[in-house]
Amino acid sequence: VDSCYRCVVIHEKHPNVLQYKETFCDLRASLDQMCGQITGDASLYSMFRAEPAGGPVPCPFKGAPFTFTYNRGSGECGSPVSRVDSCTNESQLLLRYQACPDVHGTESTVEELVCLATWKDGSTRYLVGKLYHKMATSDEDRYRCFVYDQHHQHNHHQVYQVAQSGDATCNGLLSALEGSRTMKLTTIENQHSRCRYPAFVTDHHHWHTLDHSRSYMILHKNTTLRITREEGGQEMRVVCHNEHHTSHHQVTIVAHATSGCNSGYVCMVFYRREGHVIELQKSTQFVQVPEEACSPANFNPSALPFITLITTSLHKKRCPYLGRYSISGLSVDGRQMSAARRKRKCSDEQGVVDAGGVDNKADCGSYDFKSLVVGCSENSDTMEFYSSCDTEAVSSYLCHGSWEDNGTSYLIASPVSRKSVGARRYCFIYTRSGGESSMGLSQHADGNKHGGMGSVSTVLRLSSVTESCHRNINPGVTGAWAFNLTINGV
Repeated sequence: VDSCYRCVVIHEKHPNVLQYKETFCDLRASLDQMCGQITGDASLYSMFRAEPAGGPVPCPFKGAPFTFTYNRGSGECGSPVSRVDSCTNESQLLLRYQACPDVHGTESTVEELVCLATWKDGSTRYLVGKLYHKMATSDEDRYRCFVYDQHHQHNHHQVYQVAQSGDATCNGLLSALEGSRTMKLTTIENQHSRCRYPAFVTDHHHWHTLDHSRSYMILHKNTTLRITREEGGQEMRVVCHNEHHTSHHQVTIVAHATSGCNSGYVCMVFYRREGHVIELQKSTQFVQVPEEACSPANFNPSALPFITLITTSLHKKRCPYLGRYSISGLSVDGRQMSAARRKRKCSDEQGVVDAGGVDNKADCGSYDFKSLVVGCSENSDTMEFYSSCDTEAVSSYLCHGSWEDNGTSYLIASPVSRKSVGARRYCFIYTRSGGESSMGLSQHADGNKHGGMGSVSTVLRLSSVTESCHRNINPGVTGAWAFNLTINGV
């Protein structure tokens, strides 16, 4: 085969896009002579980077959601209207096409657009993206080029006129009005603009769960809640839509939630607990009609978990139930502590190995609790656990606020030091075996109410958890720790 030569003229439109024109294969000639053979109407070829440098780019169509009409050459499809929804990632959009009965070639389908590159050539704006849909099986089916133009209507709505290529090139796109498919995107009136999250939530703009597994950020002038996972999972964006019900300690909100490219309306109930503690219940299913979000069919508070949220820095609060208690029936993660182990006594500071080869001093472990002292030291905001071996507290915890819900009490506490065992934050869940309500205060001779247990009740059943203040915990029976407390004095 005889050798031949081509002149190739390459233009970088974007780090992810190269476009070029070339001559036919010809005998060797001067470079100027060969390249002079490229005419203005020569075929334009496009190359798209398979793995985009820096990843996808933000889509240029700002202000989603949109309604849109489209035309594939057989007439405009505008009734029913189609819709574009935003995704959590700003480089993605979801196009929901509707079929028009009177327009040939239209169909109901969903396409996900991932934006890869944008550039401007003269006055023309270009976009390259990948379209994911049920009919796309190869890169030739997925890569598409777009030309778009933005303008404003008299009613302040933003409008984008968009033309799409018919193949994986930018050929044939002369304007935003000419293409294999043309679309007209119009912003939807912002229905959420007047809705704000309640003040007791927005007083702090950063909340997180007790175990820090999820973070809740208040954004965009108190209209948006961004939920992220510590391990880097998919985040959720929740925009306040309207207030459904409001009281001093409880607010019900209908919100528009987006997770990935799935979106819809959810029902949320925020509960005011303490200044630095709130709780949340949220429906799990997305609905497309906001009025249905808080209906009994979609939101059943008795079946939904509570999510306990705290601020980064917590204030110390007076502990409930001040007094001295004996601990019995201790179990850790569902395992009952051995009775034989709990009866062992420690010798002196040196630890003694008994005949069975057991180190008794070592056996007095972090969870070998025998007594609890609440608020009896200098501060009334501290709980101190003692073992049968030491006179010093094994673990000390600061109280950060408590409340009662449906006859059960809840307390947020944190370890005083790293010597204290377990998680960074705990929810202690407790009930009384009788007498006053579980948050009741005993009346002392000085006429003041104190957090003592009083003589009416004999046993306080207590459990602790580290994620949220779960309502399915049976105090004294289930939980990370579970034990019973008997009053020794106040």
